[in-house]
Amino acid sequence: MSVPSVRLMRADAQRNHDAILTAAKALFAQAGTDAPLEDVARAAGVGKGTLYRRFPTREHLFAAILQDRVDELNASAQRALDAPDVWRALSEWLELYDRCATEYPGMSARVGESLSDDRSVVGTLCGPMRDSFARLFERARREVPLRPDMTPAQLLSMVSALPKDSATGRTAEPYLRVVLDGLRA
Repeated sequence: MSVPSVRLMRADAQRNHDAILTAAKALFAQAGTDAPLEDVARAAGVGKGTLYRRFPTREHLFAAILQDRVDELNASAQRALDAPDVWRALSEWLELYDRCATEYPGMSARVGESLSDDRSVVGTLCGPMRDSFARLFERARREVPLRPDMTPAQLLSMVSALPKDSATGRTAEPYLRVVLDGLRA
């Protein structure tokens, strides 16, 4: 079985790539995830062609920005599988998921829309994290009385859709707590 080769970028291409991601993170934090991509290119100091060569769609750019958060969530769910208190581990993971999904205004809705779509770039990126969370959820279902009519995907979609505080973009209180309280049977 051969290992796929990693294609290294030229130094200037790597600088452009990094500048685009840095600019997109700053712009999305300020203006939300629907900010014009032309503004991202301008802030990065690159042309639109360079932006679209690196990231053909908004979703490709968004997935690149999400990579670290999705990896963090996946690792956290895997660690939580061995936690002695599965309810606490599940609750803490969902709080982390909510914090990560609301890092940029509009991000939560964008993630929620793509999460279950394995054909989307973001959905593909989130696949391992979704699977780890599903295993954590199923362990919790075995050990804690949880609603029998809720699936892991439904729970993630529900958390993604919670109302946001207009000033911070974060999930407004007490909605996540209400969802967690309602999850228990």
